[in-house]
Order: sequence, then C-alpha cells, then structure tokens
Amino acid sequence: MSNIMQFLQNIRSQNGFKAKLRNRLFSSMIHGFEAIEADIGSINSQQEEIMKRLENLQSRFDTVEIKSSDCTGTVSALRNDLESIGVNLRNNNSAIDRLSADSEFLKLKISGMEKNLRINASTVTSAAQTEQAQTVPQNVVNAPQESDYESIDYFDFENHFRGSIESIKKAQEFYLPYFKNSKKVIDIGCGRGEFLSLMKDNGIDACGVDIYEPYVDYCNMKGLSAVCGDGSEFLSKQDEVDGIFVGQVVEHLKTHEIIRLCNTAYEKLSEGGIIVIETPNPTSLAIYTNAFYIDPSHIKPVHPLTMRYYLEKAGFRKIDIIFTENSRPQFEIPELKISGGEDTEEFNKAMKKISELLYGSQDYAVIACK
Repeated sequence: MSNIMQFLQNIRSQNGFKAKLRNRLFSSMIHGFEAIEADIGSINSQQEEIMKRLENLQSRFDTVEIKSSDCTGTVSALRNDLESIGVNLRNNNSAIDRLSADSEFLKLKISGMEKNLRINASTVTSAAQTEQAQTVPQNVVNAPQESDYESIDYFDFENHFRGSIESIKKAQEFYLPYFKNSKKVIDIGCGRGEFLSLMKDNGIDACGVDIYEPYVDYCNMKGLSAVCGDGSEFLSKQDEVDGIFVGQVVEHLKTHEIIRLCNTAYEKLSEGGIIVIETPNPTSLAIYTNAFYIDPSHIKPVHPLTMRYYLEKAGFRKIDIIFTENSRPQFEIPELKISGGEDTEEFNKAMKKISELLYGSQDYAVIACK
C-alpha cells in the first residue's frame, strides 16, 4: 500500500498540463487511498493498543494462574485441616462422653458408698445392743452371696463395652414409632435408662425396673422413674399397660424365666398393646466372636424362631421379627467378577448367604401385638 501511495504522491507533485490531467484522473483514487491509508493507520494503532491490552491480560492471567495455584494449595490445606479438625472433634466428643459417663459413675459409686455406710452403721449399732445367743462354730462362715453383676461392677463394665448412653439411645429411636401412642410403658431391664430417657423426651409415661440396684439409683439420679426388682414380678403387680420394652435382657434369663415374662406380658398388656424384645442374633456367627461372650452374665442366645414360639404360646398372634440394620457390621464378602467366567452367578449367591451368616445383624427384635 505504501508504494502505491508514493506513486500517487509523485503524480500530485508534478506540474504541467499532463500532470494536471493525471491529477484529475487519479484524484478520486488518491483520496480513496489516503482514506484507506488513514484507516490502516488507525487499525494499526488499534491493533497495537489491542496487543498491549493482550499482553497486559496475559500478564494478569499469569498472575491469576499463579495465585489460583496458590489458592488450590491453600484450599487443599484447609480441607485437610478441616478433616483433621472433624476427626479431633469426633474424638473429643467420644472422650467427653466417656468422661461424662465416668463422672456420673463416680457420683453413683459415692452415693452407694454413703448408703452402705449408713446401713453398716445401723447394723453395727444394733449388733452392739444385742448379745449373741449362740456361739458360731469356727469352721462355719456366713459369707454373703454376691451376684455376677456385683462381682464385676456391671455399671463400669457396660460403660466400657456397650457404648455411650447417647449412642444406645440413638439406636433405640428405631423402636419409637411402636410406642408413639402409648400412655404407660414398662421398660424391663432398664439399665442406664437409655430407653426411659427416650420415652421422657417424647412425652411418654414410662417406668423402668432392673435387678441391679446401681442402675436404678443412676436412673433416679437422672430424674427417671425406676425401681429395683425382678421384671416379671414387677410387671405382674401392675395394672394394665399398653407398652413393654425388653432390651438386651432375655439372653440373661433361663428358659422358664423367659416363658414367665412372655406370659405375664400378655396378661398385663391392654388390647392392641405392644411388646418389643431386642436380643443378640444367634443366626449371625459374628456375635460369638464379638459381643455375646464378652459379657459373663449372658447365659445363652435365644433363636428368633424360639422367641416367636414363646410369644405365640403366651397368646400373641401378630408377631414380627426384625433384624436391626444399625447392628450390622460394616463389612460383607464382595462379589466375584470374572469376564466370561462360568457359574459366577451361582458362586456369588452362595457367598452372599455365607456373608449374611458371618456378617449379618448382630441384634434382632421381636415385636408382638396383643
């Protein structure tokens, strides 16, 4: 373009008739090329400006990229920190739960010691005022009979092995719908009062009974209604009730005691009343290597069909057996996947049954309605 413009400028600068004729002939062309040249100059100027902006944007992009890389590292570090904090919080919450349980256990122990001191002081005073009428032979020792619960300090034992009160209470929320319309519920084997606390939270009147006195003292200390005694005996003295919960109890009882409990429950439940019995599941072999034999007070597991039979003989007709999912181990035998393999489907079906046998629910519940 610059060579053409130079040619046209030479024409414009010439003199004479021929030069004027050339100027006229090329005048419009000269103006057009001048305009084009001006536009090209403007475009070049704009292009230079655009290039400068592009260079500036590239520089800024590089800076942003560097910062983004730094931010990615920072975000990753923050995520790791948050995960670590979450783990620490969960650990701290578990530690707090254990400390809280230990603190309440110590309070209960102190209360029990004070109670025993008062009883012993009263006994010593009575003995000092009364002379012995008989001489006890030296080879005879009247040793008190101590139960398994007292010999191992069962309250501490359960705090150590069963889990926190809150975790058990959370698991027992599964049974809440069965008692939502109940007006009077009896919790047989109330233990640390998890189910009683759940009933209280939901405005349901409930009373617990347990043969282990420290449990009863603990429940009363927590503002829960509980008495010390045999569950079946206590139930037999009640007026009509519309709900009975028996959690992790029947494995501690002998056969005739379970049958008596089922018969008494049917006798005392109102029409439409519910009994829920939760106990370790003997159809899952995992309980024999884990939970069941940890507890020395367990007598033997009760098969779900046996438990159903006891309830049917007591008079119950509508009976369901539920294998609780919250007690299922977080493990199963994975499927075998072989491309083109023969009989893998049959093999996987068999392994699924074995997996259920090994890693099935560790607890089951029988729900019976009168």
